[in-house]
Amino acid sequence: MDPFLTSDAWRELSGDYSLSTGEALPQSIKSLPLSELLKEETCRAYMEWLMGHIGSPNMSVAASMLVKRMASLLVAPLLSAMTYYNRGIGVQLEHCRLFHPDASAAGTAFPFMALSAAEVTAPETRDREAWRAMVVKQLFAERLTPVMKTIAAAGSVSMAILWENVMARIAPVYGHGQEQEGELRRRIRDDFFYMTQICSGEPFGMRKNPLASLTELDENRRLRGRSKRLTCCLYYQMAPEYCLKCPKP
Repeated sequence: MDPFLTSDAWRELSGDYSLSTGEALPQSIKSLPLSELLKEETCRAYMEWLMGHIGSPNMSVAASMLVKRMASLLVAPLLSAMTYYNRGIGVQLEHCRLFHPDASAAGTAFPFMALSAAEVTAPETRDREAWRAMVVKQLFAERLTPVMKTIAAAGSVSMAILWENVMARIAPVYGHGQEQEGELRRRIRDDFFYMTQICSGEPFGMRKNPLASLTELDENRRLRGRSKRLTCCLYYQMAPEYCLKCPKP
């Protein structure tokens, strides 16, 4: 195992996002690798189970909540590793396993994630931009986007909603750049700008960059995630409240 995956930095980072690393899978009532969600029948069966498990009223809500949770479990920590620690965590879908501990013990009915294997990369001294492009493309176009498309089809929910769910987990990773200094502050600014403004759709496995319309300038003309969503994540259908950024209220 790469030393970074046993470092205090990764232990703290992965712990913040309920992402475990290693071969041993915590005891669970249900688990499956993300690769299984590429199969529409398996994906639909899992979401039907998830719908009842989390108290979702329909498949569309279950699909939206699943992608939002996956973005928290996988996208946020992997992008944090890229930007804050200059480490790319390359994963295969078969090594990313969703698992559900007993909800009463875990404190939530939503899944957690375990990585059984990962490849760690770091940029060459003068070639960080090419390395960053590879990390982003591998995470999205080669891994997450195909799963999202299957979930969207199985759950009859739009990709626009799912991508805004992903953005809801990306934006906070880059929302504290002004608190940092020097090189790290620059990386936070540059990586967020790259993903939301420079990238074409290709690194995301999409025709257009799905994040480009999901940003705005704050009062100091700094780029950030939108203060109000363009789409509704449908959470209000399973809870007596709206998200803080919901466009509906």
